[in-house]
Amino acid sequence: MKPAASAPAILLLVAAFAIAGCGDSNKYAAPPPPKVTVATPAERDITSYFDATGNTAAVNSVDLVARVQGFIQEISYTDGDFVKKDTLLFTIEPEPYRLKLLAAQAAEAGSQATLKQAEAEYKRQAELAASSSPRRQFWIRRRRRATARGRICSRRRRTPSRRRSISATPK
Repeated sequence: MKPAASAPAILLLVAAFAIAGCGDSNKYAAPPPPKVTVATPAERDITSYFDATGNTAAVNSVDLVARVQGFIQEISYTDGDFVKKDTLLFTIEPEPYRLKLLAAQAAEAGSQATLKQAEAEYKRQAELAASSSPRRQFWIRRRRRATARGRICSRRRRTPSRRRSISATPK
């Protein structure tokens, strides 16, 4: 084993590498220029816009309140449509109102028949009273006639309101 001979050889080898690394061959090389494409500008109109977050609210709003009570049969508009004053929006079932009108008219006719009968009875009793019939019967018949007149007046007052209810629903 020859350690002495190998130490100068290693030292010589290290010195040769050091001298070789000190040369001018390790200079900075700039990268090549980037490739650039060129386009000609085009002239045209553009639309400018602005995106923003916010809340919206209707300028005008209205609460819909029915004039009469009932079930909706038809809706004559869609949400968001523009509507004008007196435009039909809903149709309410007319049948209950038609029946109430018929009932009011029947009650009025019944009251008129009762009045007619009471007046005939009154006339008959008045004739009997003139021929000395008991006065008590006369006053009973007179009271019935007044009651019948009161009923017919009451029923006549109800009939127009029933007509208004039925006229508020389309036919």
